[in-house]
Amino acid sequence: MRVTLRAVVAGCLSLFLVLTALASASADWRDTFKVLRVGVLTGPDSAYRLATLEPFRVYLQDHAGVPVELIPLGTYGELIDAQINDRVQYAIYSATSYATAAVQCQCVEAIAAPVAADGALGFHSILVARADGGIASLADARGKSIALAGEDSVAGRLVPEQAFAAEGIAPDDYFARVATVADPAAAITALLSGNVDLAVGWSSLTGPATTGYDFGVLTRMVAEGRLDMNQVRIIWQSRLIPFGPHVVRTDIPHELRSLLARALVAMASEDPEALDSIDRLGFGGGGFVTPEPTLYAGVMDLVKKQDTASR
Repeated sequence: MRVTLRAVVAGCLSLFLVLTALASASADWRDTFKVLRVGVLTGPDSAYRLATLEPFRVYLQDHAGVPVELIPLGTYGELIDAQINDRVQYAIYSATSYATAAVQCQCVEAIAAPVAADGALGFHSILVARADGGIASLADARGKSIALAGEDSVAGRLVPEQAFAAEGIAPDDYFARVATVADPAAAITALLSGNVDLAVGWSSLTGPATTGYDFGVLTRMVAEGRLDMNQVRIIWQSRLIPFGPHVVRTDIPHELRSLLARALVAMASEDPEALDSIDRLGFGGGGFVTPEPTLYAGVMDLVKKQDTASR
C-alpha cells in the first residue's frame, strides 16, 4: 500500500491539532483558576491548626498543580456560607454540615469519604440497656425511661428520633420518661447508675465487643475503666452514619476535581504525613475512598426533614 506525502502531512497535522487542543484545554482552566481555597475548621487557635495542616496543603497543591490556600473558619455555619458563596471552593465537613450545604445549594459534591483503619465508613447510633434489666428489644423498651443527648446531637438524638418516627414511635409517648443529658457518655453513665433504663450512644459495631468495639463511646468508656461490656446489651442500631466528606463546588474545572479526588484516595499510600495532618477521626486513619452516591442519603433525609419542620 502506497502512502502519499500528502496523507502523511495531513495525518501529522491532525495529530498536532488534537494535541494542541488538549494542551490548550488543560492550560485554559489553570490560566483562569489561580488558587484553590480550602475551608477548614480551626477552632480558637487557627495559627496552630493551619500549621499542623501544612503537609495536607502541600500535598493537595503538588497534585492539583495550582496554589492551595487554607481558609480558617470558626463554625460549620461559616464554612457552609463560605462555600455556597464561592469564597472557598473546597470544604471539609461533618456529614450533617455537608448535607445542610447540599440541601441549601445544589452546587456541592462529595469527592472523598474518610475511612477508619478497620475499613469502616462511619458509625451507628445505638440503644443500650443494662444486661440485667430485662430489655432485649425496642418493643421491650415501651414504658421505660431513656436518656438522649442534646437537641443538636446527631447520633445521640437526631438519628434515633428519626428512626423511631419511621416506626411510629414518638419518644414522649412511647417512653415513660425522656431525660436530656450532655452527651452519649453521660447517657451511658445515667444508665449504669440506674437513673434511666435505656441510653442512646454511638459505636462502630466493628471489632471485638469485649473492648467496646473499634471506636465509639463504649470503646472510650471501656478504655477508661468506666464500663464493662458485660454490664450492657445493645438492643437497637441505626443505619450507618458516615464520616464527614471532603467536598468541592460543582463548578470547579472537571480536571481539577478529578486530580483532587485521585489525590485523596492515594494519600494513605503516597503521603502518610499529609493524611495524619488532616485525619480528624482519630481512629487510625484509613485514608479516603470515593463515596457511593447513596452514602449520605440518610443524613440528607434527616436535614430535609429538619428544614421542613422549622418552616
